[in-house]
Amino acid sequence: MSLLYRHITTPIFYPNASPHLGHLYSSLLADVQFRWDKFKGRDSRFTTGTDEHGLKIQQAALKNRFKDPLQFVDSLVPKFKHLDEKYAIAYSTFIRTTQQNHIDNVTRLWQLCQDKGYIYEDTHQGWYSVSDETFYPESKVAKQDNGKYLNTETNNEVTYHKEMNYFFKLSAFQDQLIELLSRTGGQAWVYPESKRIQLLNELKSTPLQDLSISRPSERLSWAIPVPKDSVQSVYVWFDALTNYISALGPIDTVKTNPYWTQTTHIIGKDIMKFHCWYWPSFLIAAQLPLPRRVVIHDHWLSQGVKMSKSLGNVIDPMSLTQMYGRDIVRWAILENSQVEHDNNFKHDDVVKCRSMFVSKWGNLINRCCNPKGKFDLGRAVTQTCQTISNEKDFIQTWESLYPGSDVNQIKTIFTQLSLLQENMDTRIDEFKYSHILKDMWQLIDQLNLFIQTMKPWDKSLPHEKQDMVIYLAMDICRILSILSQPFIPQLSNIFLDRIDVLPERRTVEDAKFGVDKTYGMKANDPSKSVPIQRDVASYEYQ
Repeated sequence: MSLLYRHITTPIFYPNASPHLGHLYSSLLADVQFRWDKFKGRDSRFTTGTDEHGLKIQQAALKNRFKDPLQFVDSLVPKFKHLDEKYAIAYSTFIRTTQQNHIDNVTRLWQLCQDKGYIYEDTHQGWYSVSDETFYPESKVAKQDNGKYLNTETNNEVTYHKEMNYFFKLSAFQDQLIELLSRTGGQAWVYPESKRIQLLNELKSTPLQDLSISRPSERLSWAIPVPKDSVQSVYVWFDALTNYISALGPIDTVKTNPYWTQTTHIIGKDIMKFHCWYWPSFLIAAQLPLPRRVVIHDHWLSQGVKMSKSLGNVIDPMSLTQMYGRDIVRWAILENSQVEHDNNFKHDDVVKCRSMFVSKWGNLINRCCNPKGKFDLGRAVTQTCQTISNEKDFIQTWESLYPGSDVNQIKTIFTQLSLLQENMDTRIDEFKYSHILKDMWQLIDQLNLFIQTMKPWDKSLPHEKQDMVIYLAMDICRILSILSQPFIPQLSNIFLDRIDVLPERRTVEDAKFGVDKTYGMKANDPSKSVPIQRDVASYEYQ
């Protein structure tokens, strides 16, 4: 097959504190799509990293008694990499904005925009938020009873500043941004649709102001110097957004880089204006191609409200994997979330997910491979595959040997499987992961119901029928385990190991009914254990 180039990115994370559930969510969304692309044979890249410059880092380093901000970020970056390692986030590149190749790209992007006349120097005054790294207009600032001023968008504190800055002519791109955000359907540059409409409506109603893209070095020393003007430092967003190109190579090669125009940025809704207004404007000004799209996800809540240390409701993703097991948490987060809505984290959802894997999926395999069941998966595969190679063969053989209403149950199973497979590519591209996982559970339920109805352990059942029952349940279970690899990369392979599926038979071509005639030969060996234990402490994939 001809390979399609794909590139998926998370936002680069700000290493001024330990990673939280929101960081994990962005990474999981990207990881599943990347793994699916590789599974489908696409030539794909996945980049993540850390945003290491800015006033917040500079102040946090001082607060934590680090003489050098680089030492401070060096102490925190391993925590983000460790989170990725714990959750099997299989990124291709981890970019740090303190890397020289990135600094070179930021300098080059500045020069390209300046050469085209889009950067100029002027006095800047207004309300500045250190937390948000941005200025706010007077209309979005409110004085508090304690004398402090907050911006009404994020409720972070702002202070009034007047200084000389470099500006980017963002106002020159209003019409082009409106055209870009007006694209719908398969050409939409922003997903989901609700966020595209929100950004577009605000753009149509609010004239864009030119953007301050530098700060005086005396106030912001921890930053990339402005080219040919060392008394000014590059503003964090002009720096940070360039990371997406730096992860692929030099900025002057981006026009011919096959991955760039197939790039999907995954970001949280709190930074969507920076990515959907500023970033395309920088690129258009420098006459560089745009990425394919920006995917915006909402936030995770805890106990129904935004996570906060003061409320004591912050969810630590590192403790979750210790409590429940890595792949259980991966599945539970993705099954109980939608990118277009805020999602409420509940431990009960993870507990329920773990219980379902034990009692439904794991137990289905155990029932069909249990040596005490007096049936043999290896024999079932060998005997059934002599005359059956696809769903149609199975239904015709069943109807000829065992006519009756049972065939409707079998047809329902095959119909559900077909719909799952037909929709997976589109649903993954649209980040509708929960739909896929719920459909998989529906199939597992149907298979358990089929086993319960057929009672293969009944001694009066002919061996031929017993073999067909076991084969149907386990072959579809095999397919589901193969298809679930991007979601639960380790647990899926534990399931496949348990039924003796060869490592080389776990590809997209093998995820079809009746194509693998080699598995299950030792699945009923008494030495084999249940694929997933009830006690989380005994999980092999913790």
